[in-house]
Amino acid sequence: MPASNKYPPFATLADYSAKNAYFIRVAQWYWLDNNVIAVIDPHNPRKLSMDPWPQSVFLAADGQKTISEYIYAVADRYTGEIPVQLDQIIIEEIEKLLSFRIIMLVDELQDLNPLFKQPVSKK
Repeated sequence: MPASNKYPPFATLADYSAKNAYFIRVAQWYWLDNNVIAVIDPHNPRKLSMDPWPQSVFLAADGQKTISEYIYAVADRYTGEIPVQLDQIIIEEIEKLLSFRIIMLVDELQDLNPLFKQPVSKK
């Protein structure tokens, strides 16, 4: 955890048992347009389009950063005041993506499966 007064206390993150886990996507995806992706659900016959927050989390799920590292990296993008509940918002989105089983948590750095690294052609 970065030591700085610039960050809110991030109480949700502090209490989150998986804060040191790496998160990695485990589903294929493609661009619907220049701004929106669709994820091919590997467990159901459907495709999921996403709002900006879950999409950002899904695309960041590369197995190379912990949840804590990701939250602080997102916080660092703010030029003004960092939202106090930023950690809670991101963790809620991670939990939703975990429930859809399109990302998973791992204990160590892990490379993305090549099937999930780049977008696939629209299906």
